[in-house]
Amino acid sequence: MEEAARFLLLLLLLLLISSSGVSTASSVIRTLPGFPRDLPFYLETGYVGVGENEEVQLFYYFVKSQRNPALDPLLLWLSGGPGCSSLTAFFYEDGPVSFNLNYSGGLPTLELNEYAWTKTINMIFIDAPVGAGFSYSTTQESYFMDDYKSATQTSEFMKKWLIQHPEFLENNLYIGGQSYSGIPVPMVVQHLYDNREGGGSPPLNLKLRGYVLGNPITDIHIDRNARIPFAHGFALISNRLYQSAKANCNELLRHINSEHILEPSCRVNLTRGENSTLQRSLMENPTEFLSRLGETPYYCLNEMFLLSEIWANDRDVREALHVREGTKGQWKRCNRTTLAFTKVVNSTVAYHRNLSMTGLRALIFSGDHDMIASYVGTQQWINSLNLTLDDDWRAWYTDGQVSGYTESYINGDFALTHATVKGAGHVTAAYKPKQCYAMAKRCDSLLLHAPIFGKSAEMTLLFYLTCRFLQYRGPFAKRRHPLVDSTVVSDIRRCLEDGVEFQGDLLNFRKDGSPLMNRLRLTPIYGDDETITHVIGIQFFTEANLDLGPLPGSVAKESTRSSDRLRSGFPSYPSVPSGNRNVCRGVCGLLQLSDEVLSLKILSLLAPREIASIGSVCRRFYEITKNEDLWRMVCQNAWGSETTRVLEAVPGAKRLGWGRLARELTTLEASAWRKVTIGGAVEPSRCNFSACAVGSRVVLFGGEGVNMQPMNDTFVLDLNASNPEWQHVQVSSPPPGRWGHTLSCVNGSNLVVFGGCGRQGLLNDVFVLDLDAKPPAWREISGLAPPLPRSWHSSCTLDGTKLIVSGGCADSGVLLSDTFLLDLSMEKPIWREIPVAWSPPSRLGHTLSVYGGRKILMFGGLAKSGPLRFRSSDVYTMDLSEDSPCWRCVTGSGMPGAGNPAGIAPPPRLDHVAVSLPGGRILIFGGSVAGLHSASQLYLLDPTDEKPAWRILNVPGRPPRFAWGHSTCVVGGTRAIVLGGQTGEEWMLSELHELSLASSVI
Repeated sequence: MEEAARFLLLLLLLLLISSSGVSTASSVIRTLPGFPRDLPFYLETGYVGVGENEEVQLFYYFVKSQRNPALDPLLLWLSGGPGCSSLTAFFYEDGPVSFNLNYSGGLPTLELNEYAWTKTINMIFIDAPVGAGFSYSTTQESYFMDDYKSATQTSEFMKKWLIQHPEFLENNLYIGGQSYSGIPVPMVVQHLYDNREGGGSPPLNLKLRGYVLGNPITDIHIDRNARIPFAHGFALISNRLYQSAKANCNELLRHINSEHILEPSCRVNLTRGENSTLQRSLMENPTEFLSRLGETPYYCLNEMFLLSEIWANDRDVREALHVREGTKGQWKRCNRTTLAFTKVVNSTVAYHRNLSMTGLRALIFSGDHDMIASYVGTQQWINSLNLTLDDDWRAWYTDGQVSGYTESYINGDFALTHATVKGAGHVTAAYKPKQCYAMAKRCDSLLLHAPIFGKSAEMTLLFYLTCRFLQYRGPFAKRRHPLVDSTVVSDIRRCLEDGVEFQGDLLNFRKDGSPLMNRLRLTPIYGDDETITHVIGIQFFTEANLDLGPLPGSVAKESTRSSDRLRSGFPSYPSVPSGNRNVCRGVCGLLQLSDEVLSLKILSLLAPREIASIGSVCRRFYEITKNEDLWRMVCQNAWGSETTRVLEAVPGAKRLGWGRLARELTTLEASAWRKVTIGGAVEPSRCNFSACAVGSRVVLFGGEGVNMQPMNDTFVLDLNASNPEWQHVQVSSPPPGRWGHTLSCVNGSNLVVFGGCGRQGLLNDVFVLDLDAKPPAWREISGLAPPLPRSWHSSCTLDGTKLIVSGGCADSGVLLSDTFLLDLSMEKPIWREIPVAWSPPSRLGHTLSVYGGRKILMFGGLAKSGPLRFRSSDVYTMDLSEDSPCWRCVTGSGMPGAGNPAGIAPPPRLDHVAVSLPGGRILIFGGSVAGLHSASQLYLLDPTDEKPAWRILNVPGRPPRFAWGHSTCVVGGTRAIVLGGQTGEEWMLSELHELSLASSVI
């Protein structure tokens, strides 16, 4: 009975195929010429007839997934051109094999592609349109093709192929392509989506789930116009040409390799059929031809494409692939000479907009060094779709290194992800195969099919959409509620994408808008092939006693303390009667709390300015805000534990009181310059030394003596002494003499010296001195993988244990733009370069300051570009607490994230000093400005403000006369000590000036 049923089912399938008029021919390929053994994967080639009389025969290569073909997604892949064969992708991008590039003549050899997408995805590589690759037509008229006909025939191919392979009808289907495929792919997806149910003969219920596009040509005008800002961003054209955008810009870019702007402009470009002599030379004697190309001192990807021309034109290869004899003459990787194709579609943005109304998924990826279809143009047309931003711009990683950046958008059930691939060009996977393979695996897990929480892909998407809905307050909300911590949402997404375990709390909402606290834990489960097969999730909800009330127009992001506050909540109290406007005399729920609860749970979390304002509300608040313990907690929360500890150690701090100290350090109302008389001397005289503070002591090391003599002595000045004077400290094992170095304080009393210029040239060594040791001795730290030797760099310390070094001047006057970190708390410290996608222009003589705990701010210096004689007044910040730290431009011209702070900015300068104030503000003083005139004006910037604004600080007293070539340090968090200076004829070390930030009682 079962055998009869199977026979009837097979007969019915054969009848359906014959009645549909499907003309297909396929062959399973078990060996390939050039590959040394049987293929370890399933390969099928064949033809599918399309068109009214199936006169067009489209050739394809089908590779089954090497993991689970029955469950893994099915991806139809188109190459660009138009007219490029799918062997481009098969050999050079995401296919199962690639060429051995050590070519020595004869038939090129093949090897397995370690980063093949076919390891986890069923892939069909199609030669389309007709005339590309081994596709052909039985009539001359059918060779005349345009965008609409090509998209229609590709859609027909997909349907007929599935009829021929019914075992894949239940697999999730995706359409993808590279380059010019950005035109036909959205058209194909639209056609298949509109006809996914019924309407055919036989009817097909396609499991169409989305599309994938790499460096897609999408809108001719947008893509072309985007080349100018792209070229300007990579310094290929000047500001003047960028502003004018004249025709001669194209002339400047003529010799740039537009497929990858950092690759050489190759003398051979057979992909475009531009040199018939070279074509003939290739076909007549390929070995000699390629050997001549190998003589060039650089690598050209286009030259490696020639291997496919030799391979595909071999008779044995065509027989192995079952190419129909006589249907194709000379095979060309990209047929641009005989292809009768008319480009009639200039933009497919409208198709993307239509598809954004569906429930499909889209992945758009861009090599960030491609100028043909640059990421600038891609971002522009994506923005024109008016989608809702779901996950903001952030880095994605491979093996712990930044591989690019990604952002995600939604519109109802539609989701679009745009990802850049760092360092890749137009044929993305050819330049960065490992990173693209990692990206494909993530898409395979998130967008395509992966069983998350042990469920199907549909359940995965349902879970994600449900979580997203829970982050929206109310049925009509279009954006995530502002109190939902976006960093936690990003961590959840990273868990699903990168396989990182997650545990945390997230504010959610019921459908009625009432708040809940969601405690969630996610743990990825890996299969035998080290891919994520499941993610186990455990979550439970608790009530969040949070009275949201009417939402304000703009709500700031909550910190970790805010999350704690949400969890604790407040009890509910009767509201104030409307007739009583005196909240202090009325029944105010807030005032029913005890003074202890008000202080510890509420007021201590506010900023000093807010406490001062609350103190004027009523008598009770006034009395509470006079409490010194409350002010200490406020200062500690606002400025950090380390700053508070330092301030406590300052003599006279208790007499001044935390309330007054907080007010004066916030308003700077008591700031004043004063000249300090000191004894002793720093001999011999010097310049270009470095100084820092260890408690109340100022330490000076090294410098440039007479006749550029590098110095290596150490001097200490104790400002708490009754008669402060310089003391020459006898220290054993001193570092080699140097100048242009940096001196920093770590771990309380430890000093660390880095770099500088010595007798033998530039240095990159590290020495540490414990000033309190008996006897003190310098100790060299042999950090692994040190940065380049340099001088005139900038440095700062983080967490009291980590040294940050930035920029400087290397050999031959080369300016640097790198940033390195050395963790001195490790037993064997290792230098680590902080990887960033973009760095500020290379510079020297700048400053690096720490604020907000783990954030650093760079200001000024002598940069490669600047508004005045190469001096700079730009401000850049980096948050080292982020998973992928990046430089952000607070103020500057033409930089990513650039803004224009209000107020009067300091004139461009170098060799200035920067003072970090409690609360995160940065004070800029002195330096070399245009004309070498005095720069004694003080400038203040708070980078934590939503819109940072420069402020001139007018301080009474006696400022330094010579504000260039000096050094500075902060003592006790309340005093900035300025020593040294240039008169134009001699260097001054006998004068010391103090900028007191609080009252002199300190």
